[in-house]
Amino acid sequence: MSKQIVNAAPEALAGGILDVETQLRLERFLAYEAALMDEHEYDRWMGLWAGGDILYWLPCNDNDQDPSTGIAIIYDNRASLSERMMRLKDKTAHAYRPQAKLVRTISSVIPLKSEGDELEVACSFVLGEIRVGVQNIWFGKCVYRLQSTPEGFRIRRKKVMLLNNDEAMPNLTFLV
Repeated sequence: MSKQIVNAAPEALAGGILDVETQLRLERFLAYEAALMDEHEYDRWMGLWAGGDILYWLPCNDNDQDPSTGIAIIYDNRASLSERMMRLKDKTAHAYRPQAKLVRTISSVIPLKSEGDELEVACSFVLGEIRVGVQNIWFGKCVYRLQSTPEGFRIRRKKVMLLNNDEAMPNLTFLV
């Protein structure tokens, strides 16, 4: 993602992509999405996604890989993401209980490109997790494809690049 920001720098960082009001709406939207994930509000989080084709992707090993040939930690379309939400909400799924306590910070929100009613946005995050006495800190970057609608922004695509996606990791029992 750093490469994308560097490549988009002249226009993106000079303020030529978004006006200040839209930038603030964008940052509030991403903060709201983070709060819904931290509070395990899965149905409300799913309401932030656009209609039609969507993609939620966490690449493994190489952030720039071709998802059709590479390995992914998560590679969900709408149907598989809905199934994931059902498992996370299932109170009898012992692998997901107790729920992790989560808090995340979103920063460096940079619009990369605007095309029609869609916006490509990059950001960084730090996510603290504690579950059954074990604390983890996750670092990463996200690239979103957002659609602007009368109801606000909607997520069409979310790519989450964990800093340690080339290391062994525990079962992710929460949304990243």
